[in-house]
Amino acid sequence: MKKNLLIMIITLSLILVLGSSYAYLIYTKESNNSYVINVGTLEVTFVDSETEFLNLTNMYPMTDDEGKSLEDELVFEVKNTGNLVANYNVYIEELSTDPEFKTVIKYIVNKDNKGYSEPKILNEDKYIENNGKLKVGETSEYYVKVWLMETADNTYMNKEFKAKVIVEGNQNLDKGIPLLDTIKEAIANHTTDTCIPTITDDNGTPDNLEDDTIYFSGDNDCVNFNYVWYSGKLWRITAINSDGTIKAITEDCITAIAWGENSIYSSTTWVYQWLNEDFKDTLYNYEEIIAQNVNWNASLDGNDTPVRPPIDGNAIIVQGDIGLLNAYEYYQSYKNLNSYENSYLNNGYSWFLITKDTGVGDTHIRFVSGKGEIAHERATSDISSVRPAINFNSDVLTINENDGSKSSPYLIIGDKEKGQNGEKVNERLSGEYVNVDDKVYRIVRIENETAKLTSVDYVRDENEILTKKFTDKSTNYKEIVNNGNETYWGAYLNGTWLTDNLKKYITEGTYYLGIYPTGVSYKNTICSVSNTTESIDTCAKTTSTWQGLVGLPRVGEMFSAQLGEGYQTSSKMWLITATSGNWVVYVYGSGAMNSQDAAYFSEAARPSIYLKSEVIITGGDGMSPETAYTIGLPKSN
Repeated sequence: MKKNLLIMIITLSLILVLGSSYAYLIYTKESNNSYVINVGTLEVTFVDSETEFLNLTNMYPMTDDEGKSLEDELVFEVKNTGNLVANYNVYIEELSTDPEFKTVIKYIVNKDNKGYSEPKILNEDKYIENNGKLKVGETSEYYVKVWLMETADNTYMNKEFKAKVIVEGNQNLDKGIPLLDTIKEAIANHTTDTCIPTITDDNGTPDNLEDDTIYFSGDNDCVNFNYVWYSGKLWRITAINSDGTIKAITEDCITAIAWGENSIYSSTTWVYQWLNEDFKDTLYNYEEIIAQNVNWNASLDGNDTPVRPPIDGNAIIVQGDIGLLNAYEYYQSYKNLNSYENSYLNNGYSWFLITKDTGVGDTHIRFVSGKGEIAHERATSDISSVRPAINFNSDVLTINENDGSKSSPYLIIGDKEKGQNGEKVNERLSGEYVNVDDKVYRIVRIENETAKLTSVDYVRDENEILTKKFTDKSTNYKEIVNNGNETYWGAYLNGTWLTDNLKKYITEGTYYLGIYPTGVSYKNTICSVSNTTESIDTCAKTTSTWQGLVGLPRVGEMFSAQLGEGYQTSSKMWLITATSGNWVVYVYGSGAMNSQDAAYFSEAARPSIYLKSEVIITGGDGMSPETAYTIGLPKSN
C-alpha cells in the first residue's frame, strides 16, 4: 500500500522594491495560523515559532559576508505530532517570472541551532530541507536568512519577487531505504574516539580502500545502531563487506552442540549442518533477503592476537548460506577498546568461531568465552553455543521508521509482517516471543500445526527465587513424569507447576528422547540412526519419545542454549536429552554443555510446551520479552 500526501503549502511573499538605492526587501506571511495536515496516523505541523514575518529594510545587493551577518531571519518549526515517522522536504519555489529572481537570491539555513549552511543560490538549490525525517513527537526548527546577491543589476529594480515555501511529505509504505545506505549514515553519525569503524585492507591494495571491508568496533554504548530484526530474531551487523553485502550475527546464542568430527569447518561438521539445515529452515524468505553460497573464511590461526586470514590460494574457504564469524572478525569488534570484555559482540556466553586453533594441536576450535576472550576447545567432545552469521544482500531495503537501536531495530522489507490480532500463533516465525500464562516463551518451531515454545526464563517460585530439581539418573523423562515424584522436573512440571490457565492453551506434543553420547552428531537426539547425510526433517525419527504436555528442550533444538544477560547471572539448566542410561545433559551458566550424574545435582530448567492449533494473537508484536504476543482462544459460535 502506498500513500503519497502533499502535507502543506505555506505561501510567502518576498517583495523586492528597488529604487535608486536598492532600498527595500520585505518578507510577509499570509496567515499567522499553524498549518496541520492529518491523514490516518501521519501528521505534521508547520509553525512559525519566532517571527510572523521577515522585514528587511534598506536592502541592497550585498556580499555573502554581509548576507550572513544579517540580524533578521525567519524562524519556523516542523513537528511530527502523529504516530508514524514523517518524511518531508522544505523548499522555496519562486512565483515571479519576469525577471527570474532565483538566479540572484541567496539564502542560508540553520537547522536546530547546529550552525548555518554555506550560502545557496536559489536557482541551484531550492531545498531548505531535503529528505528530512521526523520521529514521532520530534520537532525541527529552522532559521533562514535571505539576501540579494551583489551581482544583481538594474534588471531587478522596481520589480516584485514572489515565492512560496512548500513543506511536503509522504509516507511510502511499500518503499524502503537501502539498509546499506542507512547503516553507512549511522556509522557517520555515531563515530567517536572509541567507536571508529576499521577500514581493513582485505585486497592488499592500501591505496584503494573502495574494495575493502568496514568492521564495527566498540562497546554497546557506542555501537548501538546496528540492530536488525529479521525472521523472528534480533541480529547485530558486524561489517559491510567489499561487495556491499552486510554481515550480521544473532544477538542471542541459538543452540549448543559439539563442533563435529572434522575440526576444520566444512560441510561434514555438525555445526555446518545445523546452520545450513536446521537453522536456515527457520529463516523467512531467505532466498531474497540473504546472500547465497557465501565464502566463509575458515583459515587456521594460532596467534594470541588474531591476524587477517589469507584471501589467496592459501585460504580455507567454505561455501554455505549460513556460517560463523572467524577469529579475526571477532577481534575487530574490540580492536579499538582496551578489553575484549567490552566488545559489543560479547553477550556473556561462550560461542563458536569458525577458526581452528593451530596453537594447541589439530583438534581444537576457537570460541568466545563468557568473558569475551578468544579461547579454544576440543572439536568432538567439547560443546559450545552457536550464533549463526548471515550476509544481507546489498539491495535489501529497510523500513525507515526505526533507528537501529535494540528497542527500535531496523526492519527488513520482504520479511514476514508482524503478527496481527486474530492471527494464529502457528502461522508465525521461530524466535518470536509469546506470553503464555504470564510467562514469556520463544517459538521453537511449527510442528503438525502446533507451535512448540520454550520458556525464556527459568522456573521460579512466587518470590522469583530460582527453582532447582533433579532429573533421574537411571530412567528417561517419560518414566520420571509417570513416577509422579515432584522432586524431579518431569513430574513437577506436569503436576504442581501446570496451572489450569496454562492447560487452556496447550496440547500434548512429541518430545524426542534420543541418546546423545560424547562424540556423536546432535541428530542422534531425534533421528533413529546416527548420520550426517540426512537432515532432521527427512531422517527416520527415533521411537524413543514421550507424548505429553510439558517437557524440556533437547540437544540441537532452537533456543536450547542459555538466554538472557550472561553466564554470571545464569544457572545450570537441564535438557531432556540423556547421554546414556545414567547421565543427562545440562547447559552450564556459561552456555557450554556437559553431562552429569543427575542423582547428585539439582539444577534449573526452562520448560517447553505445545500450543493448541487454534490459539490466536490478541496483542503485542512478538519482537521482545517486553512486547511478546499476548494470546487467546477464538470465541465459540
